[in-house]
Amino acid sequence: MKLKRCENGHFYDQDKFAACPHCAAIEEEMDNETQTLDEQTMSIYENPPEDMGSARTDDEESVTIPADSADVHRVEIPEPEPYRTETQMTEPETRGTVQERAFRNIQPEPDYDDDPVTVGLFGDPHEPRPVVGWLVCIKGEMYGQSFPLHAGKNFVGRGANMDVVIRGDRSVSRDKHAIIIYEPRRREFIAQAGESRELFYLNDEVVLSMDKLKNHDVLTIGRTDLMFVPLCGEDFSWEDIGKKGEE
Repeated sequence: MKLKRCENGHFYDQDKFAACPHCAAIEEEMDNETQTLDEQTMSIYENPPEDMGSARTDDEESVTIPADSADVHRVEIPEPEPYRTETQMTEPETRGTVQERAFRNIQPEPDYDDDPVTVGLFGDPHEPRPVVGWLVCIKGEMYGQSFPLHAGKNFVGRGANMDVVIRGDRSVSRDKHAIIIYEPRRREFIAQAGESRELFYLNDEVVLSMDKLKNHDVLTIGRTDLMFVPLCGEDFSWEDIGKKGEE
């Protein structure tokens, strides 16, 4: 026996083998494994599974993929959005036809005959309203001052938007503590309860609804006393002057 060592460290009988039988066996085994993998790969391409997009029939045989082989995943590619020009991307979308959009832009013409200012009984609303009487302060922070009254409702309160503004008396409500009315048809003055929860008095009697006013009646609003002095009444009215001028 003549022993020889091959390059891979195997010992063999050189009288029986021209080359290392161990290396030859290993190479043959590797060739068989390579051939088996090639056959499996060809089988996959010839008979793809259902998840690869091919229809499977009952006559086809299933193919088992080795566990150590790479998994095959379906990749979904989103559909691209429709192409839009730069102008379409910057301009807002509008609905309706050209005619409809044109009608939307048409502004109604103002009605010049519809004056928002209500015309009072005494003529032009832009002219000063004639005085029909006064309230004169005889007690309180505004002692000695007078407040003109006009036809219709006169609101009494502490706020600057009132017709009769009583300043300095914190016991007077800001808005509509009392209402003084002049009714021109009957030429009557009326004291009416205001919209405030505070009360006021006419000649020391509480006003809960409406009470007629007479010359020199005293209204007590908060800590302020106001004397009523009429101008218009049975003996005088601005309407009488207007009628004489027309004659």
